This record gives sequence, structure tokens and C-alpha cells, in this order.
Amino acid sequence: MKSEALVRIQSRWSALTASEQNTVKWGAAVVLPVLFYLLLWQPAHSNVAKLQTSVPHLRAQLAQVQAQAVEVQTLRQGAHPAVLEGDALRNIVAGAGEAAGWTAPMFVIEQTDKQAVRVTAESVEFARWVRFLRELDSAHHLRADALTVTPSPTSGMVKVSASLTNGASE
Repeated sequence: MKSEALVRIQSRWSALTASEQNTVKWGAAVVLPVLFYLLLWQPAHSNVAKLQTSVPHLRAQLAQVQAQAVEVQTLRQGAHPAVLEGDALRNIVAGAGEAAGWTAPMFVIEQTDKQAVRVTAESVEFARWVRFLRELDSAHHLRADALTVTPSPTSGMVKVSASLTNGASE
């Protein structure tokens, strides 16, 4: 197939007169550099400016992703929270309640199952209750599954019923 096309081109070239061959040669000498400039050089040259601005940005993103990958690897190798069950769970919640200043008649803790306790408080400050839940979550990964908060007649005080479960097992 290539030989047929080559033979056809050679036969047409031979059929041209010497002046026609010179015209085609000069035309090719003018057209080929113009095509080289328009199709190769100019697009590459115009994209250099874009690359000069985008490459540093991409390098910064790469550095950020690499730093995050190192952080992820460090966190994966870190200590995993212990799963609190039974009496340990109840004792942690009771200790946190005592630290908040809540005692047995108004602050009751009942074990509902192996990884959950129900806390009932008759009259506690709402802000203190929220702080209590945040501390249990951050220190022991205990979270409120079910929560009922009812306002008390005293301003800022609420009646609370909450089911706290061990969030480390999730």
C-alpha cells in the first residue's frame, strides 16, 4: 500500500516540469515554517505562561496533601479509645457527675445494657449539662443517643433524661 502511494507521488512529481517542481519546493519552503510556527511553536509558547502560574500552585497543593497523608498515618497509628462496658461505664459517668457537683437524689444513673447508661437529672444548669456531655465525649467517647431536655421553672435550669452510649465502638 505504501509503495503504491509512493509510486503515484513519484510519477506525479516526474510529470511536473522543472519550473513547476521549483515552485512546489519554494512553496513548501514558505509553508512548512509557517505551519511549524502556527501548529507547534505558538501554542507551546502561549502555554508556558499558564504553566508558570499553575505549577507552583499545584506544588503547594501536593505539599499540603503529603502533609495531610503524614497526619492521617500518624492518627491511624495512635491509640484507639478503650471501649467502656458495664461498671466501668457507670463509674466514669458517676465520676463526671460528681465532678460537676451533682449528687444522687437529683442525679440518677441506671445501667440499661452492656454499653449504655441512662442519666436522669431533676434540675441542672443547661450550660453545665452541655459542658458535661462535651467532656464525656472528648475524654471517653461517650455520646448521648437519646436526650430529653425539659425547662424547669427556674431560669437556666432544665430537667434532663439521656441515654449515653460508648461511641468508641462505632
